[in-house]
Amino acid sequence: MSPSSPYATPPSVLAQITALPDLPMADIKALWQELFEEHTPTHNRQFLERRIAYRLQEVEFRKVNANLLERNKRRIASL
Repeated sequence: MSPSSPYATPPSVLAQITALPDLPMADIKALWQELFEEHTPTHNRQFLERRIAYRLQEVEFRKVNANLLERNKRRIASL
């Protein structure tokens, strides 16, 4: 997949994911709270980092899909 592909993980998200192992556990928990709107279900750091990485990508790709959906709706309306 080329870096310009809308389905490639953006550099800003990659940077966030790459930085996860260096964050203090308190920051990991705060980020979890922000992304999932609930307290961390475990203190297993590896689990939390993986789920956070997944959620960061999920949030970013929803933006891409929302734009695609909107563009397709306009195309359909124009037909």
